[in-house]
Amino acid sequence: MYKVVVADDHFPVLDYLSTRIPWGQLGLELTAVCSNGGEAWEACQMNRPDILVTDIGMPLMDGLDLIEKAREMNPQLKAVILSCHEDFQYAQRAVKLNVSDYILKESLRIEQVVSVLDHLTKRLTEERQAEDNRLSLQNVVLQNLSAIRTRFIRKLLEQPVWNEAEWADEAERMGIRLRDGIPYLPIAVFPERAAELEERFGGAMNMQFVIDNALQESVRYEGHVLFVPNEHRYLFLFPFPPTLKRNLHEEIRTELLRVQQLMHRHLRIAVSFYCGEVSNDLVQLKKQIQELFEAKTFRFYAGEGVYTKLFPAAAAKEDIFLHYSRAFQELKDCVLHGDSELIARTVTEWGKFIKSRLYPVEAVKSWVLKIAMEIELKYTVMQNFVTNFNTELQQRTIASIETLDHLLEWLHIFVKEKADIIKNLRNHSVRREVAEAQRYVQTHVGEKVSMEEMALRLNLNPSHFSRIFRQETGVTFVEFVTRTKMEKARELLSHSDLTVAEIAEQLGYEHVSYFIKLFRNHSRMSPNEFRKSM
Repeated sequence: MYKVVVADDHFPVLDYLSTRIPWGQLGLELTAVCSNGGEAWEACQMNRPDILVTDIGMPLMDGLDLIEKAREMNPQLKAVILSCHEDFQYAQRAVKLNVSDYILKESLRIEQVVSVLDHLTKRLTEERQAEDNRLSLQNVVLQNLSAIRTRFIRKLLEQPVWNEAEWADEAERMGIRLRDGIPYLPIAVFPERAAELEERFGGAMNMQFVIDNALQESVRYEGHVLFVPNEHRYLFLFPFPPTLKRNLHEEIRTELLRVQQLMHRHLRIAVSFYCGEVSNDLVQLKKQIQELFEAKTFRFYAGEGVYTKLFPAAAAKEDIFLHYSRAFQELKDCVLHGDSELIARTVTEWGKFIKSRLYPVEAVKSWVLKIAMEIELKYTVMQNFVTNFNTELQQRTIASIETLDHLLEWLHIFVKEKADIIKNLRNHSVRREVAEAQRYVQTHVGEKVSMEEMALRLNLNPSHFSRIFRQETGVTFVEFVTRTKMEKARELLSHSDLTVAEIAEQLGYEHVSYFIKLFRNHSRMSPNEFRKSM
């Protein structure tokens, strides 16, 4: 449906147009009916209409000024003028503003207005289809070019360079002008937390498409070439001709820091840039690129969202497990005490210790996983506590983590969650039936679960179950279900691109309005307001 704003300071005209025109049948949505130019401009800013039907002489802002301002915001806007004036100067300015039609009120007939609107609707559809076709063709070209470059860079990295002249020919077709004597600076691009991005964008290929396009469109540096060896690795080659007048290192750094900010602000994607050495031949360039992509230890310790030069990062020979007992004891004490500040401080101090020694990446991951499993074993195999710890899932999660920063964040969250659970167990001796009901709700958050159904599942009388659940938890079963669903909604709003309607459906709500009401009661803001506040 195309959006329409109507503006006229004569109320009978507004009433006549709004009630007599079959807007829906024309594929139009009448989003605002305004009695002056100022009100109409606010409506245009809020609704961004496709069609503006306006009088010329109105209070606060005349119709021609309104069209001019609205067209600055939406160049594709179609404008129709309603006027009592036949003065040439108005018609002349209307022509300059590319007004679609000019209707005199004295001869105003609904059939005429409907005909004009129907014509504009068809024009809008044709223009939108043409733009879609243009963008589709552009995407096909970009994807084909990206695929050609991907094949080239993979072949370069995987195969030996026997015939350098032949490789130079192919490199030149990719836009790499080594034959012209231009050296290149290779910079590897690593998207942070790629596993989370894959889930957010619906798969690795979708994630690659988004990042590839974002990097292509964001970087404004003449002569650069972008390659995508795989979904988790990207490569820039920046021309680096000898010069005394410009600091090319600083120019490239400034440009990529700008791109970093853009991607984080608009796409919520964090990326790191690792800078190699300037190379003036293909063999040397290949070696630099391989070093950038194979620097696993450097990547692990370099931090997230950084721009940095690659340097040797030799892993320590000392076994990190020599310090396992002390670390486990300290983190176990953190769980016992339940002090958030102590947990954060302890995890941070161990992070600094690990970083100062540069332990092998896989050893650090195994060390953290072992700590997590032992904490789980010691403090969650307790009376009335139902665990949902999945060793295989945690192994996969930790294996996918590429940086120490991310791993420490995972450990901090894990220890904090366990501390909170133990604190709650200490404060409430939860009955087995209540714990099982809580576990079921948390693992079936997308289902409708009534108190009667849960009581039947637990072989309890509904009144008895309702009473013991309230006694043990301090809230009713319905309140607990709602709170659990609202917390899941906050998580989905923060970490996914799902619409509010899709989230409501995932959580088992048939009516979006009811879900929004519950969310507002829980969070004191609407879902959209909450998402904007993140």
